Amino acid sequence: MPSNKEYIFYGGQLRSNIHCGHSSLGALIIQRLKEHGHDVAFIDALSGRTFTYQQVLDKALRVSDKLKQYGINRRSIIAIMSENRLEYPIVAFAAIFLGAIIMPLNPNYTPTELQHVLKLTNPEIIFASRSALGTLRKIKSQYPFIKLLISLDDTSSDSEGIKPFHDFQKHSTSSLITPEPVILKNDVTLMVLSSGTTGLPKAVQLTHFNVMTVVAYMREDPRYTDLPVSIRLLGLLPFYHVYGFMLMLNVCCNRYSMVVLPRFEPELFLRSIQDHRVTMANLVPPLVVFLAKHPAVDRYDMSSLRAVLCGAAPLSRDIELQVIRRLPHIKTIRVAYGMSEASLGVISKVNDKIGTVGRVHKTSWVKVVDTQSGQILGPYQIGEICIKGPLVMKGYFRNKQATQETIDAEGWLHSGDTGYFDDEGDFFIVDRIKDLIKYKGFQVAPAEVEDVLLSHPKVRDAAVVGIPREDSGELPTAFVVLQDGEKFSEIEIQEHVASKLSPQKHLRGGVYFVEEIPKTGSGKILRRELRDRLSGNAKSKL
Repeated sequence: MPSNKEYIFYGGQLRSNIHCGHSSLGALIIQRLKEHGHDVAFIDALSGRTFTYQQVLDKALRVSDKLKQYGINRRSIIAIMSENRLEYPIVAFAAIFLGAIIMPLNPNYTPTELQHVLKLTNPEIIFASRSALGTLRKIKSQYPFIKLLISLDDTSSDSEGIKPFHDFQKHSTSSLITPEPVILKNDVTLMVLSSGTTGLPKAVQLTHFNVMTVVAYMREDPRYTDLPVSIRLLGLLPFYHVYGFMLMLNVCCNRYSMVVLPRFEPELFLRSIQDHRVTMANLVPPLVVFLAKHPAVDRYDMSSLRAVLCGAAPLSRDIELQVIRRLPHIKTIRVAYGMSEASLGVISKVNDKIGTVGRVHKTSWVKVVDTQSGQILGPYQIGEICIKGPLVMKGYFRNKQATQETIDAEGWLHSGDTGYFDDEGDFFIVDRIKDLIKYKGFQVAPAEVEDVLLSHPKVRDAAVVGIPREDSGELPTAFVVLQDGEKFSEIEIQEHVASKLSPQKHLRGGVYFVEEIPKTGSGKILRRELRDRLSGNAKSKL
């Protein structure tokens, strides 16, 4: 029998040097933008505006010069609270050039969520879109550490002292600056907020070395390098999420182009792929479900789309097959697995095996351990996925306890996700440990029941949670969104699940029909919100 150490998987080394001789992420970005010159980097899907790499560099240098005038330097925290837009990389890179920490914020944060984040992180300057300013205006006076709010939309200052982004462009130079050297493995360049599906968001600290490792890996990623067409990405995933942010960075550092969308609208989404001949779409599971099931897809020419990459949450095997059958020019869905605390992805699929998230990336180690004993497990044994290597975060900002609970003394990041691997070293994700439903001693993975629900043509979307019961622990309970015009009763849905799954996985807690499943911007189901709906008299609330 193999020893336990043989079940620790290492993805291998990169061919190139991770930092490429640069003393900071800012220096690397400047070099790459200069090299790529006047090719188009970003296209605005709404207006048709374009920015070349050189324009991104010139504009970022102007903003950087202006930020220096406000005293921004190494370790200052600069926030961006906006939907996706062409100005996003300009602001992000301007802060990075100065050695400051860039912190993307969800523009849809409620005042309560935003207050928590601001108290935790103390950003000095916040660049915000018009919609985000509506929330910021209400609470700014409570936080004297905020020196300045900058509107990314307005062209003139308002009575509340909010500066227009235009001011950061017109009276500053674009002379080339040389970012100061940093301690690559210690100094933080990016802070992303955890999605907060099980509590208030935590600030994940990613160092220059963390982010440069992502850039270096993406440069060699076979999902990109093996695509037989030039790559034009769809910039729909929110830039405030680590997945979207790293894709934006990938465009600038590895010479791809991106069509930028501020939000998801079915017709805009499909028209952007068709009109701009998008070749690669990085999506989250709800959007892959949309491609599989929505009738509008058939009205557009999707033939340019050759690759779909999917991450951030589990994807149904059946949905993979439905997309491939519907859009035959897409040969496979390249699913990946990662998390903010690991800088992005650590496992990805490069073969055509359905259902797997793939194999371990270069630079990373991965193992599966028993959730109780911590013992390393073998093939087909379900346990917690643990990660080690240069992608693992520095820690949570101002939260030593949470950091120690997540990263053990040997440097292993405990993901909180359960999964297993097969005899070929391909990994499969089961579910979040905290989301597992405990029914009479059995552990039920919500994602497995959701896969069965989504396999039915009458179901557009679904989510499963546990409802507490004293006599049995928790009962699996479904929230279901039906396709337009379809009828599908609670009993029929329960019978459908019962015909496919063993008794402990049956929907004994009932079925609730809703108009949409609440999700984070990255596509993760907000199970906590659904469980809250079930507390008390659930049926009267739905």
